[in-house]
This record gives sequence, structure tokens and C-alpha cells, in this order.
Amino acid sequence: MGWCPNAKAHEARQPINFESFESGISSRISGDNEDQKNPGWLRKLSNYTLLINTLFTLAYLLIIKQLGVNLIFLLAGFLVPLFFVIFDWKAQMQRYDALVKHPVIDYSDKKKLYFILAYALIIVIFYLYIKGQELAMQAIFSLLGGLLVGMWLSYFQLKYWEKKNHKTIYFGKKHGTWKTSYIIREKK
Repeated sequence: MGWCPNAKAHEARQPINFESFESGISSRISGDNEDQKNPGWLRKLSNYTLLINTLFTLAYLLIIKQLGVNLIFLLAGFLVPLFFVIFDWKAQMQRYDALVKHPVIDYSDKKKLYFILAYALIIVIFYLYIKGQELAMQAIFSLLGGLLVGMWLSYFQLKYWEKKNHKTIYFGKKHGTWKTSYIIREKK
């Protein structure tokens, strides 16, 4: 038996205890792998928000360059989200804190409302485009430009919360159509 290189391989093998089969298996296989694997750059909530805000801003700048700006509606659009973010600041920070305790959130009511409002806005813009009322479209897009301020302020609020609490929020798994889970990790 001295000539076979695998002759003592059976002695080097570790025995398997079939009664406690899971004891030798890493916790990564058991399904609790959310804390151990790297969620990725795009699953980080602040990076996802930054990407969406940047795309909307670039699209808005292209549209506004074509249509022009109505300064009164642009200022009105800036003030509405500014006041909304100022008066909702504390409540949003409490929502982020609650997210740490309950990482699965049901957005069914809010998403349905957002989809209805987005479709209504698209129909109004398409109708005004067909009618050729460029001034009305200019007013609508100037007003929507102010909403970009609210989007950017909410992004900076998220970054502030992450820095203050030394935590990072990642997207977790989807639980149905309207439910989303989040993973909150300590920053290193």
C-alpha cells in the first residue's frame, strides 16, 4: 500500500456526524447570509437614490433647455418641496430609526397613489403636447423642476442619517409586489 498516494486519505478525512448534520455547515448556507455577503453598490439605498436623482436631473435639464423656464413656477416648485422637507424632517428621521427595528415595509398605498399621479401627469403633458400649448408645458416642467429640489434634499437627509447613526441601508429581498425589506449594517 505504500505505492498508492491516496492510501492514507481515509485517515485524513473528518467523520460526518449524521445526527447533527447542520453543525458542520456554515451559517451562510442556512439562509442567514444577509450580514455575511456584500450586497453590492446598487443595493445601497443612498447610491440608488443618487442614481435616480441624477437621471431625473439630467432629463429635466434637457427638457427645460428645449422648452425654457417659467421663473415664477420654478420658484413655486422650489418652495413647496422645501417646506415639505423642513416640516417632515423629524418624522422622516423617525421612519429611518423605525426601519432599523422593522426592516420590512409595505408601500402598497403609497405606490398606488404615486402610479396614479404619474399616469395623470403623463396624460396631461401628452394632451398639452398634442394641443401645442407650449406655455402650459413650460409651466408644468418649471413646477416639476422644483420637485427635484425635494428629491435632492431627501437624498442629503438620508446621507445625514447614515452618517449620524453610523449605519448603511441596503435593499433586501422583495416580499410580494409592494413589500420591500431592508438590511441595516454598521459602517466600518
